[in-house]
Amino acid sequence: MSHGLSLYSNQVLSIVTATIGLVAARSKSEAEELSREIDTWLIGRGCRVVSEEELAVDAGRSADAIVVLGGDGLMMRAANYYPDVPLLGINFGKVGFLALVERREWQQALEALVERNFTVLEGSTLAATVVRGNVQLDQGWAINDVVIRGGLRMVEVEVYIDGHFVNTYPGDGMIVATPHGSTAYCMAAGGPILTAGVRGVAIVPISCHSPIRTPFVVSEEGLIELSFASDHQASLILDGRPTLELIEGDLVQIRRGAHTFKLVALASTNFYEGFRTKFNFQIRPNAVPTRRSRRMGR
Repeated sequence: MSHGLSLYSNQVLSIVTATIGLVAARSKSEAEELSREIDTWLIGRGCRVVSEEELAVDAGRSADAIVVLGGDGLMMRAANYYPDVPLLGINFGKVGFLALVERREWQQALEALVERNFTVLEGSTLAATVVRGNVQLDQGWAINDVVIRGGLRMVEVEVYIDGHFVNTYPGDGMIVATPHGSTAYCMAAGGPILTAGVRGVAIVPISCHSPIRTPFVVSEEGLIELSFASDHQASLILDGRPTLELIEGDLVQIRRGAHTFKLVALASTNFYEGFRTKFNFQIRPNAVPTRRSRRMGR
């Protein structure tokens, strides 16, 4: 599962030069078509538009913000290609928890971007390293989650937090998720949803074959270590991308990443409304709340 959203911290971003990057899903003709319309629209309002090819030259540092036309998968790829650059996603996917803006609302969203009427939701990432014997293998960094996923047979994962042994978990593997990733695989596996201001990381067993399967939420400053204590097949997966086949004795070390994931959020952005509607998470669909929600852009 690639989608995920959590409100981490609100920061105001001031665009001085109004240089906007533009990235569109090449597999979706509608996204390509809209990107050309947006390019013309932005230029007509005095903005400098940076193409995907130009963004690749300096990892997006030439842009003050990047408009991404695609689904949550493309949003995560853009965040990896252009780290620490604020992203505004226009949703061409199915769920759209990172691509917050629906297609019909693109013009209002870009008007807010050009007029600097927005905030930036900033969240931590995860860096993963595998220690195999005396060798350290850098696995890169993840926006949503770092996952050990077993194959057809049950595997055992030992969990250590800041050097302290927690427990051994037999089952299908283990998820370590950021707040942004807490509504993705983490939630599907029965883990917690981390919302605004939570500076933590969720540790969630996958189909644990034990009555002791309670998820943990630990400080983002902590060191999480997953020792692979099984000779069965398993993969290390970052944001849905397999990076390494694990072998018995491998130690996966997970720390807060050096990069941050930044989302452009508009005044209409509402995490809780999005959660109810996108997942159809409404216990009583026709219920009318007795209190009006505060409009805080989240």
